[in-house]
Amino acid sequence: MGLMYRKAKVKLTYREEKPEVYKLRQLTYPAVTYDQLLGMIQIVGVNKAQTKAVVDALLQSLVHYMELGHGVSLGTFGSFKPTFNSKTVKTLDGLEGDEALKTVKVKKIQFFPGGDFKDMLKALSMNSAGEAIDVKE
Repeated sequence: MGLMYRKAKVKLTYREEKPEVYKLRQLTYPAVTYDQLLGMIQIVGVNKAQTKAVVDALLQSLVHYMELGHGVSLGTFGSFKPTFNSKTVKTLDGLEGDEALKTVKVKKIQFFPGGDFKDMLKALSMNSAGEAIDVKE
């Protein structure tokens, strides 16, 4: 099925002149639950509890290494890397002691897709879901 979208007329409310522009808006679907995912990855001779144990161990290992500051590669699936964004300060003194940590705006995990993901994205179809909609941003 691929990604579904609608054409949207958008009013840019953050701009004074509030121009109307047009863009594609993605339709979202409910997330696949952990149980559904476990059900899909079971292999012959391995039951759901064993599959869950392996997946849980993998996830705990990912968290452990990223808590230590390491990036983690999952082969052709891709890599995860802990990182952060920080504010700028006018002087180097603003980055001393506890003041330095106050400049951190957000901590996040970056995902870098591997070959399998990149191939899937190249082949992913885009399909219209119908009529245009009005949206305010």
